[in-house]
Amino acid sequence: MHIQSFIRGIAVGFLLGVLYAPDRGEETRRKISKKATDIKDSVKGTYNAVSNTVTKVKDKASEILNKDKSESYSGTL
Repeated sequence: MHIQSFIRGIAVGFLLGVLYAPDRGEETRRKISKKATDIKDSVKGTYNAVSNTVTKVKDKASEILNKDKSESYSGTL
């Protein structure tokens, strides 16, 4: 939720800055397009980092659970 708010704030701030900057329409559109691409790339990078972290945590949790299960079974024999 916080990441979405942060990204929205960046986008709104950028758009306001571009709208008040004295550039030609073509140049303004180019700036908006470049910034949108930059934001998209940043979001992708953040998503990938979070996804990798979640996968690592999930794998570690599975490893711990499987270890506990195998120790429980070996102790009952």
